[in-house]
Amino acid sequence: MEGPRELLAKTPQCAGHPRYEETLLGHSATVVDCFHGLFGKRQSATRLGRKWLRFFKLPFADFDRFCVNGVTACALHDLGKANSGFDDAVNHRPAGQVIRHEHLSGILLRSSAVNASLVHADLDWDIVVAAVIGHHLRADAAHFGSPANADRNIFSVFPGGVANLAGMARRELGNAGPCDVRIESRWTIDEILGAHAVAFKRAFRVLRERMARDAIVRRLVWAVRAAVIVADAAGSGLPREGHTVGEWLGAAFSAGQEIGASYIDSKIIAPRIATIERETGKSFGWNDFQVAAEALPERALLLASCGSGKTLAAWRWIRGQLANRPAARVIFIYPTRATATEGFRDYVSWAPEADAAMIHGTSGYELQGMFENASDGRQDKDFTTEDRLFAIAYWRRRVFSATVDQFLGFMQYAYRSVCLLPVLADSVVVIDEVHSFDRSLFSSLKRFLREFALPVLCMTASLPTRRQRDLVECGLRVFPEDVGEFADLQGVAAMRRYKFHVLDGAESARELARRARSNGKRILWVVNTVDRCQQLARELGAECYHSRFTLDDRKERHQAIIGAFKPNKGAVLAVTTQVCEMSLDLDAQVLIMEAAPLTAMIQRMGRCNRHARTEGDPGEVYVYRPESERPYEAEDWKGTEGFLAALDGQNASQVRLQELLEKFGPDEAEVDRYAAFVESGPWAVSREASLRDDHGSQAVQAILDSEVERYLGLREENLPTDGLFLPSPWYLTQRDDRLGNYPVVAPATNYSRTLGLLNCPVEAQP
Repeated sequence: MEGPRELLAKTPQCAGHPRYEETLLGHSATVVDCFHGLFGKRQSATRLGRKWLRFFKLPFADFDRFCVNGVTACALHDLGKANSGFDDAVNHRPAGQVIRHEHLSGILLRSSAVNASLVHADLDWDIVVAAVIGHHLRADAAHFGSPANADRNIFSVFPGGVANLAGMARRELGNAGPCDVRIESRWTIDEILGAHAVAFKRAFRVLRERMARDAIVRRLVWAVRAAVIVADAAGSGLPREGHTVGEWLGAAFSAGQEIGASYIDSKIIAPRIATIERETGKSFGWNDFQVAAEALPERALLLASCGSGKTLAAWRWIRGQLANRPAARVIFIYPTRATATEGFRDYVSWAPEADAAMIHGTSGYELQGMFENASDGRQDKDFTTEDRLFAIAYWRRRVFSATVDQFLGFMQYAYRSVCLLPVLADSVVVIDEVHSFDRSLFSSLKRFLREFALPVLCMTASLPTRRQRDLVECGLRVFPEDVGEFADLQGVAAMRRYKFHVLDGAESARELARRARSNGKRILWVVNTVDRCQQLARELGAECYHSRFTLDDRKERHQAIIGAFKPNKGAVLAVTTQVCEMSLDLDAQVLIMEAAPLTAMIQRMGRCNRHARTEGDPGEVYVYRPESERPYEAEDWKGTEGFLAALDGQNASQVRLQELLEKFGPDEAEVDRYAAFVESGPWAVSREASLRDDHGSQAVQAILDSEVERYLGLREENLPTDGLFLPSPWYLTQRDDRLGNYPVVAPATNYSRTLGLLNCPVEAQP
């Protein structure tokens, strides 16, 4: 059966008139072109091609091997689309697909009818097949070859389409002569689930063993599969948006994209210093430890107390790295959207608009109106990207502020993060606030540091000794090894910053908060759950801040609280949850908090007496034990009682807090969690949701039921809807027929713009 005259890879944008790039042969050829544009050809690697091998710790001598297997996989990645089920689906016929096309591709590639026609000394069919079946990250042993349509068992394979793609692969390999592929046209799902799938899985068990024995094969599988994914993404997205592949990729990855030390000096550091001098009215001077940070090696762990100038020290380290070896990208990674937004606003946004990027789940929303002040030199900059290119749009940017999920998500095969690997592979990276990483995220960080080669600086104010050892074992040098090396850092760290008290309960804390407010103090009260935050804020008439607001209201709440805590603004009381630990840059005179894991408490204390640089009146810190351990796990509380007992009634410095963290913090080794990218062997399935610990979270993204019409209107006009969303407990939500399955809706009767989403109607609150 010869099949249709022209097989399709994509549903045509103009029905009945497919463009060449939408045909199976045309799309496959475009993906091959993208591979060459990104990585080069045999004996002619691009800059990215060289960096790609370095990132994956492959010797450059293996570039031709990478190239041969990569380009062959690109030519054949959609081989399985040459079947009647896919043809029905892409042409909107009712029968639809019978099997996932990449699974069928793998089975066809294992047949001698196809692989016997392709010969090259560097060609390794194991690597090619692993790359092809995994390029959509939907290939695991349990579901391989499963039917996509329970009502359809028989389908046809089109030998002509298979031969066309095999012929293109032959030409790429330099094989002369025609390609004669003799393959059966009639196939059944029963056959695939029987002999074909059994043989395929047996071969992959052998490949898994081979990967375990041979590090080069293992890393080639990773590198080739990721290369096929990004080439396929470019080959699909760029033509769809009318871009010429060669020109667009050339502009994104040319040697001229290198960033040197002078760029960081003039575009980032100098504007930031000017802003600091303007805001403080004082002349800026570098601290000794900030200057010393520039000479650190390409793997380091910067430990310095809150308010000591760590971020500028990190930019000095970036400058030093680029002076030694220029890179094409600089990436500053944060644990939360709020901190990534602040990092972009304060530093990255000073770069030229064509270079700077902020990447997180709501970055497009956060960019709206970020620089509205007419006196701000960034007011007219446009930092937006082409939305329809998704992650690919960022390939042409050079300086990034992003959440950790965006770049380290590839460790769990998050598709968007894999598509950002061409950016990551040629970059200098800073990872901030590593103390806040949960066990899963910290495990992914360690695996990333062990398995991939990049200059990386991790930093935080304090870190348990156990985690410090883990990072040292990953090749990071602790800096400073002795805080006494730097008088300026020693002075800030040894200063008695806090007066610490343990209270007998929440009622004592209430009385203390009322008294401190009547005395004109700025008071921050941090609790561990949203319910208690709302209850206290309502009872005390306090400002309320947590995650369960619509994004529009949360943004407004954030700015209001930051403004209320500015010096000379008078008394203020704000009750917050853990979201304050990193996202609120404020300076409280009095901190009240529920006890929490040690690093969380130390981070909260960084919001108190934050800007003190010399000895003076310490900030007042009061801690009481919460009514339950939730939302933390029992093991998170280890050492808390000893820590509180040692501090009660004492003055505390950052040095003292670190000493107690080392004494009472957990010291047992953290077991590595599963990392799909490096542990799944020849299979590849996205486990994006497992990058972070779940902690039993029951929150889902929702909109208020009163906002459905507004949401639909914004979506109809292709306008952002991010501001309407809020995290809601699943039990408060329901479906709305106007929205289908997503998003769900939460009751507006439970919502207050000052308190957020409550568990019961606002009127029912006591």
